[in-house]
Amino acid sequence: MSKLLIIGAGHCGRETFEWVKDIQNVQKRWESVGFLNDDLQALDKYQLSNLVVGPIKDHEPEADEEFVCAIADPANKMRICKALKEKGAKFVSIIHPSVIIADYTTIGEGVILCPQVVVCPNSFIGDYTLVDSFTVVGHDVTVEQGCSISDHCDLTGHVYLEEQAFLGGGVRIIPGKRIGKGAKIGVGSVVIRDVPANVSVFGNPARRIE
Repeated sequence: MSKLLIIGAGHCGRETFEWVKDIQNVQKRWESVGFLNDDLQALDKYQLSNLVVGPIKDHEPEADEEFVCAIADPANKMRICKALKEKGAKFVSIIHPSVIIADYTTIGEGVILCPQVVVCPNSFIGDYTLVDSFTVVGHDVTVEQGCSISDHCDLTGHVYLEEQAFLGGGVRIIPGKRIGKGAKIGVGSVVIRDVPANVSVFGNPARRIE
């Protein structure tokens, strides 16, 4: 049985640890679960300091280790995943037992699907994507690698997220709209038009912000 290492011990990492425990309660997949984090004291106040295996930057993956990257910032997440992948790291997806996944969907490696997520038919979720709790990924939606989608978002039919897009909590995107690479959508925004790459938008309707 392998060991799971959660990359990042911030809020996303600690939440992921909880979802992993729920998975383990249903069926044990890993003999142990630990964290990689450059700040070795990050979990001291949560009484979890004994689970920090070591820093991210120095870790050399071993054959019996599996990894998931629980870092919300898309660019930082992809940089770390690429570096570890080049060292031979094996990434696995963390899918909470409460998640609903319809038929004819594709889920990549290193994906995190949090509690009560719904993934509708014919959708695609790329590698290293985070989908937070109570979000709905609608039918025929494409989410490219490295995206981070916060809680209570609604991606309606045929929405397309290019890689490393970030959606704040409660974002709504109307059908067929495309969000460009590295774009950021602010909390509670309603997106009614395409968003270009590397642009930040906010509001209802969502408008570009500096």
